[in-house]
Amino acid sequence: MQARTGRWLRVITGLVAANLLGVAFCFIFGALFWFTSQAGVQATAQQWITAFAVMAVWPSLVLVPMAMGIAAAYFWRSLSFSLGEYFLWWIVTSLISPFGAYFAFKEGAVCLLIGFPILFVCGLAGVLLGRLLFKSKTATINLSVLPVLLIATLAEGKMRQDQRHVVEDRILIKAPANQVWNYVVSFPGIDAAADYWLNKVGLPSPLATTCQGAFVGAARECIFSDGLVFKERVSEITPMRLLTFEIVEQPRNPELLGHLTLHRGQFQLIDNNDGTTTLIGRSWYTLHMRPLWYFDWWTRDVTSHVHLRVMEHIKTLSEQER
Repeated sequence: MQARTGRWLRVITGLVAANLLGVAFCFIFGALFWFTSQAGVQATAQQWITAFAVMAVWPSLVLVPMAMGIAAAYFWRSLSFSLGEYFLWWIVTSLISPFGAYFAFKEGAVCLLIGFPILFVCGLAGVLLGRLLFKSKTATINLSVLPVLLIATLAEGKMRQDQRHVVEDRILIKAPANQVWNYVVSFPGIDAAADYWLNKVGLPSPLATTCQGAFVGAARECIFSDGLVFKERVSEITPMRLLTFEIVEQPRNPELLGHLTLHRGQFQLIDNNDGTTTLIGRSWYTLHMRPLWYFDWWTRDVTSHVHLRVMEHIKTLSEQER
């Protein structure tokens, strides 16, 4: 009975230690960013602290989960877990972090859902690495591999500097360009339910667009579900051919804050000279999440679905006039 109690105590200790380590990392790097935003901090100091935080962990989801997994493996080292048991208990351990972030820090559910696979995989890699490190009497010597892993992770954050990216989508509309143009500058509400699976679990979807008029400098608003509004300003316009607008303010939504900066949107119309029009939608953005290759794939997928929902609505309205 006592042995069983001790076993459960070690299991729970590993589970708690892993999550406390994750929370500690988040608080440390969150505090660094808070400190750099305060008045009175010299610009040079702000740059150095921000560069260190970005390069080290924030907002990378590689190093922290691996550290959490290694911490859990340290407390589980004497339990003689099978690989299946390690896998099972890491599932339980890794689920605590996203639920805690959702309820305690109001983190966006969709971001947590997107981030969980890499959190789980990197954490499991840390658990298995820790299993190898701590199962032998030479565990202290084996720990020498950790600086190598740290350097590799830091290098990813350093080499992958923030860059602007663009997503482009196009559709064919069976209507002339002048009819399509009527719904490009602004369009009435979209009544159709969003069919993208992330919209069904809480990601806001576009509903309507308003605009002061078809002229440079006109204020424009792109309205999403949940009351989110992107404030825009027309920066380039060629009637029946091109509309470009700058994002001047994006909503303070947990799915966006600190994760993504949207810069510009654009619609281009190509008259196919056969009564049809090719409508092209483009969005420019900067992604602040790491690893970039993983989150950029999601960002492109989400942005593409936003484009297509709006463009399909424009297509429907334009073709109804024929």
